Amino acid sequence: MEILGLLDHLESIVLDSAKVPFTKKIMVDEEKLLSVIDKIRMVMQGGSGFTAGRVASKPDGSEPEAAAAAAEDERRPSQEGKAAEIMEQAYKMSKEIREGADKYADEVLANLEATSTRILRTVKAGRERLEKTTQIGSEK
Repeated sequence: MEILGLLDHLESIVLDSAKVPFTKKIMVDEEKLLSVIDKIRMVMQGGSGFTAGRVASKPDGSEPEAAAAAAEDERRPSQEGKAAEIMEQAYKMSKEIREGADKYADEVLANLEATSTRILRTVKAGRERLEKTTQIGSEK
């Protein structure tokens, strides 16, 4: 059945899509995805007229490809809006990740500074004690 082949193609598009870092989301080529969905709709509406990547003409003589192209033209503005929205979300997400990384780096550096200060105090105290011990030993 042609629909199973189209569903396999749809699945391969999803599986081969780029992953969004730090999420379980993917970026899908919207045109490919919508094209396959349109083909599935045409196969379901027109029976088994789908062969070798083309959909046969409807019995009334109209071309389904022309209808699909018209539908695609109608979807373009909304697709561009969705693309802009996705880009905005990606920028927000990257800003949040950057801010989180900066906060983490600041915490690590503050911890390192506190630890280094304690170690430096211990070293100074040890040297002072050693100096006192050396002075007492040299006086005898």
